[in-house]
Amino acid sequence: MSRRTLLDDKDADKALTTEDACHFLSISRQTLYKLVKSKRIPGRKVGENYRFLKSDLIRYFKGE
Repeated sequence: MSRRTLLDDKDADKALTTEDACHFLSISRQTLYKLVKSKRIPGRKVGENYRFLKSDLIRYFKGE
């Protein structure tokens, strides 16, 4: 998924994969999992993988 697509607000409630969420926030997978564990970013477990709402990542990025 391209960075331009990730920054498009039209899809604010789109579910992102762990890889896409890391790319969007420019952080490592390990850091993302630490943020989920500390409940700073909500993640939803789907099977063995996590999904993240783009709107939640935007709120985290803005410091809300």
